[in-house]
Amino acid sequence: MSKRYSKLPSEILESGDTLDLKIALTAMEYETWRDRKINKGHTPTHHSQEYLQERIDAVRAQNDSG
Repeated sequence: MSKRYSKLPSEILESGDTLDLKIALTAMEYETWRDRKINKGHTPTHHSQEYLQERIDAVRAQNDSG
């Protein structure tokens, strides 16, 4: 939370509640999951970069011919 909201840990502990901490942990877990997916060559939506590029190329080709 300190990274996301520019708060010192002591400020968070002083004014935060359990829900704040649960949300922060969930956000951190999501960022970790997303980074691992990206490092394996996949987007967070589970599509490979090659597949997404093929889709982009197909749309561009369709727009060029239409």
